[in-house]
Amino acid sequence: MNILDKVAVTSRSFSANESLVKELKKRYSNIQLNSSGKTLKGEDLLEFLHGQNKVIVGLENFNKELIEQLPELHVISKFGVGLNNIDLRTMADKSIALGFQPGTNKQSVAELALMHMLIALRKLPNSKEEILNNIWSQNKGHELYGKSVGIIGFGNIGQRLAELLEPFHCNIFFYDNINFSYENLKSIFPKKSDSFINNINQKPLNTLLESSDIISIHIPLVKETQNLIQDKEFGLMKEDIRIINTSRGGIVDEDALLKFLTDKTKAFAGFDVFETEPAFNHPLLKLNNFYATSHLGSMTIEGVISMGMAAINGLDENDIPL
Repeated sequence: MNILDKVAVTSRSFSANESLVKELKKRYSNIQLNSSGKTLKGEDLLEFLHGQNKVIVGLENFNKELIEQLPELHVISKFGVGLNNIDLRTMADKSIALGFQPGTNKQSVAELALMHMLIALRKLPNSKEEILNNIWSQNKGHELYGKSVGIIGFGNIGQRLAELLEPFHCNIFFYDNINFSYENLKSIFPKKSDSFINNINQKPLNTLLESSDIISIHIPLVKETQNLIQDKEFGLMKEDIRIINTSRGGIVDEDALLKFLTDKTKAFAGFDVFETEPAFNHPLLKLNNFYATSHLGSMTIEGVISMGMAAINGLDENDIPL
């Protein structure tokens, strides 16, 4: 660590967090924070980063064009878990190191996914609107207990969600491009019983879509996962499916989702992410069987601190991307 390194923080939420800024100042003396209250883009982002040696990045777009104009930059550390906004290949070409610790927000995001499941099963958003309109409908919903839950993506968050579902005795299916053996699962969940492990089953994507009562998405947005869920995939799902996305917008084709939810009124979707954000006036928001939060999966006090400390550590604990 070189205390004299110039460190920029492009993330608004990091810059506004007094505890994280205080910790960063213990390690570096030359710090520039994004106190503008807005997401930096284009020329504003380039000007902000001019002459900086290290940067803590949130959701800002670090593409090839930007990185190639920053000759003094030698470390990018990620505040958060997704890397789809950073051109890793250009980083490697320029020998810029990446600070990144996956899973720092797993508890916060897994809890939000669980909350969305419960809301979707009981269709709770409709209840408040009905009461405001003097309607006391007491519509029946469903229990989570014993349901078949399909988890798309079995990384840190998907695994933590499986653990949170244990008291509900759900049948857990998961899809992942990595094959997990029984021994792999035992090593991931070393304190869990054999019955817990045996209740977690890896499935092909189509089988998971056909068999699940609830589907929860936990994969990164990359070229291979762009619009992974389209008309064909919706056609495989149960008519009363609950679809939860706390991962990234763009994994689900939103036009196809709109069509599906319009046709299948017994289905319900709860999303924390959209392809374009903020998603004001999105047509999905007009549907009674769609519920949304504003990309707050990681936004707990504990989650922000965990991600922030990982980003600070990443300024010094890093490697050139492969």
